[in-house]
Amino acid sequence: MLVGDIATNNARRYPHKHALVESGRVHTWRQVDERACRLAQFLRLRGLMPGDRVMVIARNCIEWPEIAFGLAKAGLVTVPVNIRLAPDEVAHIRDDSGARAAIVHADQLAKFVGELVDLSVVLGIDGRRALGDNAVVTDYETALRQAIPCPPRVGIEPDDLAFILYTSGTTGRAKGVMHTHRGLLYQAADTNLVTEAHRSDVMLATTPFFTAGGMVRTVSWQYLGQTMVIHQKFDPQAVIDEIERSRITFTTFIPTMLQRTLALLESGPPRDMSSLRRISYGSAPVPPGLAQRAMDLLGCDLQQRYGLTECGGQATILTPQDHRDIVAGKTSIATSCGQETPMCSIRVIDEHGNEVPAGTIGEIVIDSPANAIGYWNRPDQTAETFRPDGLRTGDLGYLDAENYLHITGRKTDMIISGGFNVYPAEIERVIGHHPGVELVAVVGVPDPEWGETPVAVIVPKPHVGDLDKLTAELSARCRAELAGYKQPRRFEYRTELPLGPAGKILKREIAKELSGVGA
Repeated sequence: MLVGDIATNNARRYPHKHALVESGRVHTWRQVDERACRLAQFLRLRGLMPGDRVMVIARNCIEWPEIAFGLAKAGLVTVPVNIRLAPDEVAHIRDDSGARAAIVHADQLAKFVGELVDLSVVLGIDGRRALGDNAVVTDYETALRQAIPCPPRVGIEPDDLAFILYTSGTTGRAKGVMHTHRGLLYQAADTNLVTEAHRSDVMLATTPFFTAGGMVRTVSWQYLGQTMVIHQKFDPQAVIDEIERSRITFTTFIPTMLQRTLALLESGPPRDMSSLRRISYGSAPVPPGLAQRAMDLLGCDLQQRYGLTECGGQATILTPQDHRDIVAGKTSIATSCGQETPMCSIRVIDEHGNEVPAGTIGEIVIDSPANAIGYWNRPDQTAETFRPDGLRTGDLGYLDAENYLHITGRKTDMIISGGFNVYPAEIERVIGHHPGVELVAVVGVPDPEWGETPVAVIVPKPHVGDLDKLTAELSARCRAELAGYKQPRRFEYRTELPLGPAGKILKREIAKELSGVGA
């Protein structure tokens, strides 16, 4: 079985069942499969060959899943692109992946069209509205009408690439994580097992499709023939309305989204949330008090997951029963992200690669058939991270006596802000290029809404006298070159930074000082 077969199988089994719903638009499973086939045919007729990479730069929309299925049917590789990136960052992904084509939503065309003019094919979702008739961009619907609804005859194997998902790199540039058809289907099976999914489920998608979670969702939330309702972005009032109107059974949040939804329910009139059976969340643990509020107000189960792009997005599950146990007073697992999923084997190792006893902190290693196979064009980093005995995550944690995993920190200095991964090296690269900056360190500080936010601590060069002017210039540089969620929330200035014996900046000391001062 291949990723594109999900649409084919469901079209055969449930041709008239609603597959996708967005803003009043509805596509049945038969329509999804036909449209995916047309897209595959069109791109093959335009000269794209199996293995070619296609960037998808689009906000959440009804077309996203059919694009993933269509590219898979053609043997093409989907390269999701974060729409919040700066044009320079998108140009890097274009060049690094060697993309030959792009599919871009009208809402993103004006921002990125300059980076796409040299590609062989550019399709614009609602492109005619955005640009009219255009020599660079072909309207998406026009392209589908020009092709036949039959899959092209291409030889695709389960171990062929299906997705390259770019994740911010600790070296300052995003790197592509390679996922195969086989790995994604293992992840789909694993996810459906731990969520106790059923084809009658109605799933609500509010988080972005361009993330690892979005990649997994596209495959796993449709794997059994479920219905997916798509929102362009998260809005708590819209979520409550949708759960009631569409009888949503499952959705995924980050804790801040859950808090905002509960606040509306508490302050507003009674609503019927009885259809909702489970909410899955990640990025940070939910405090016991918040879990109790959620179960009381929503009347549903909660589950927490832990994973990373390199492992296919999910490796552990803190089950609904675990949440009930925590609320009942089982404090030993309150800081845990759960136990390994059926497809995964997790262990913790020391700096020499030896497995450590329960309760001992070390690096988390994940062995799973859903793991990615490496980094695109980065053989050295692939060899370092993707070992024969499992994925070296770079995350620090420990397994307790009951085999629950507890995350204690990160070997890298990654910041998680609003559910997005922010790597300080990317921000430092931009700030460090300013001629007035001698040294820079970016650390995360606690934030009540976003979990963490980045703060830049800078040693200016001796000739810099006007720090307000420097701050303005650095802010402008960051806005031009970095996505909005990567912007430093403030700039701090020091005459020196704490250094270790080898001259390495001691970021932990900086973070501790800033956390004491307050964000």
